[in-house]
Amino acid sequence: MRLILFLIILVNSFMAHAIDPLLGLKIGEAEATLVVLEKSINNPTSRLDLKLLREFQEQGRFVKKIANECIEYNEKSINKSAEDLELLGDKTEAEEKDVTAKRKSLNDSMLGAAQQLASCRLLLLRSHEVVDVSLAKQQQVLANELLTKQSHIFQNFKFILLNPLDLYDASLEFVQKDIGIYTVWDNLYKVVTVIVIALIVALLLKRWLKSSLKQHWQNEQKGYLNQFQVSLLSCLNRYLVALALTGGISALYVYQFVTLNRIDFLGLVFIGLFLYALFNLIIRILINPCPPGHQLSSLPKDISLLLAKRLRLLSKLLLIGFLMYTAIQIHQFPEQIIGFFRNIYLFLLILNLIWAVWLFRFYESISNIHFIRAVIVMGLLVSLVSDWLGHVNMSSFILIGILSSMVLWSLTIFILRIWTDFLDSMDEGRHQWQLTFRKRIGVKESEFIPGSFWFRMTFAFLIWSAFIVGLLKIWGLPDASLIALKDSVTSGFELGTVKIVPLKFVTAILTFAILLSIIGWAKRRMDKSWLKHSRMDHASKESMISLLGYLGVAIAALIGLSIAGVELTNIALIAGALSVGIGFGLQNIVNNFISGVILLFERPIKTGDWVVVGGTQGYVKKISIRSTQIQTFDRSDVIVPNSELISTQVTNWMFKDKIGRVIVPVGVAYGSDPQKVKQILLDVAHQNPLVITSSPIISKPWVLFTAFGDSALNFELRCFIKTADQRLSVISDMNFAIEAALREAGIVIPFPQRDVHIISNSDDLIANSDDIKP
Repeated sequence: MRLILFLIILVNSFMAHAIDPLLGLKIGEAEATLVVLEKSINNPTSRLDLKLLREFQEQGRFVKKIANECIEYNEKSINKSAEDLELLGDKTEAEEKDVTAKRKSLNDSMLGAAQQLASCRLLLLRSHEVVDVSLAKQQQVLANELLTKQSHIFQNFKFILLNPLDLYDASLEFVQKDIGIYTVWDNLYKVVTVIVIALIVALLLKRWLKSSLKQHWQNEQKGYLNQFQVSLLSCLNRYLVALALTGGISALYVYQFVTLNRIDFLGLVFIGLFLYALFNLIIRILINPCPPGHQLSSLPKDISLLLAKRLRLLSKLLLIGFLMYTAIQIHQFPEQIIGFFRNIYLFLLILNLIWAVWLFRFYESISNIHFIRAVIVMGLLVSLVSDWLGHVNMSSFILIGILSSMVLWSLTIFILRIWTDFLDSMDEGRHQWQLTFRKRIGVKESEFIPGSFWFRMTFAFLIWSAFIVGLLKIWGLPDASLIALKDSVTSGFELGTVKIVPLKFVTAILTFAILLSIIGWAKRRMDKSWLKHSRMDHASKESMISLLGYLGVAIAALIGLSIAGVELTNIALIAGALSVGIGFGLQNIVNNFISGVILLFERPIKTGDWVVVGGTQGYVKKISIRSTQIQTFDRSDVIVPNSELISTQVTNWMFKDKIGRVIVPVGVAYGSDPQKVKQILLDVAHQNPLVITSSPIISKPWVLFTAFGDSALNFELRCFIKTADQRLSVISDMNFAIEAALREAGIVIPFPQRDVHIISNSDDLIANSDDIKP
């Protein structure tokens, strides 16, 4: 009746308001689905299991989605009609008929949309109720299953003691009917063929593995990924025959199950042996690699061997558990017998697990997290006690949850290490193809790939998010809650007046990282190719590349913000708020920023110039938007704010050109021939390759007779050199050459001398002679 009433309202609203036909069909389907769900959930006689309740939650989510689409559609329609009515203005007496008709049409449209909106909101409310009820019933069913009690350990032990023949009879019946010996005999030729083929394939693969292992070992590449490859190849070479045989026979039994829908226990044994060999292979690779592989974990060698031994014992117990479970599924054993063996098995399994977890205290990433290890051990003990008390489902839930969580954590850590090592390898260029890639994008040897940090951070965020979702799924988070979590990630959630969409943020970060990589490639491409044959000087090229780089980063940031859903109006508000802060505490930062822009445009200094700023003297190494890096002659880097380069005096020895002047003072002894000295100094200047001697606009070297000194005739050799940054070297070379030339010409370079004349009275000496002791 409710469905008929809803369809009548829907048809009437169609007549009053035009709606998307496809949306109308979806709404009708959603209403019909919801009626069925309400009838099934509210029926006290219906038996609802977890699978059916999950289907109800999925269907309820479908109804909620359609209801939200309907609400959004009608709200937009109402707003559009309201805007059109506002444009028409207030109704007047002299209003034209067309305007009145349009006004009436808009009012009817708003009324029809309002009716549809109310119906869709009611539909959304009912769907919420259905999902909530199904969630409550699901939790109730799950709790009932977990609290279901079977026979406890003492009852099982008592049954075995009182009925020993039942165990013998059940085992004998199982061997005779379900073990599958006759099936093997009937298909002996198939089994032999599979064994031969598996051996041939294993031998061929072993030859290939040995050559590959030798190649990887000779390369001696560093990194976790290469060490993992060496360990994988070496251990796979050891376990290959066992894997090939058990895997081939298992494949034969799986084929039999697919075609005949029947599998024997012997086939499950081979499948278990294959899984056992695979698990041992993983243990050897990660914990105790086969030679020549290196240890991948950070555990001490003795602890690693002990842990590997413990995990190999665990693999044997898991194989036994797999065979026990499959035997129970194939053959109907008495409940007490199953419970007795399960009690013993879980005791051995959990004891071994606790021992292995205790050894993990030496692992560096969880060595200090005592709480987690204590929780795991406590959970294992609770699982054991629950099984002994007869709460089998609760015991299995806790045990499977702990094991799955540990496996998920190990897988997450492994993936992160592989990804991190891969990016490290790309940054370092360990392989030839990586060096080629770095060369193609123009990354220098000591530089990282642009955007590498963002790729690392985004991938880590994604993988840990997947770990958390998997953890919640393992521990029984309802499917509807996972779906709601997924909707929150994809569609976003409200935080006050701000809507946050995590998926958009991750996409924005990835886009920003990719754009940064493209910008870095474009900058290097401009420097190496696009601007190489232009008439711009080196400083102009650097300024253009820097400005375009900053502009590209700004555009990439704006694109990333727009993808993340941040509106530009909000950015304007933030900029307005920052302007207040600029007036108080950010003056220096803004001053340096503007000064950096002026430096890039005006170019009073450029990379490679020899400058003197205050007490700092050295070469300009890098000009950034906030500061300039100057490397002194003792190779220390001084970071100078750009505002100092604009507001204070700066000496640039290489501003317009690299030409500089040197002055070499020389003093010769009195009596030396000045003209000869002049000629010697000019000859020394002309012999130096860095001295400019034949330029039409630069003066040639010349000598000045500056003064008659106290001890020497003072001369100065003045000349211009080609590169000012070689000034000190040129002065040193000239001093060596001048000293040798003057010595060869017999001209002396004097040093200061003083003549001391002692004037004394002989009578005073005689009068004071009595004071002199022999």
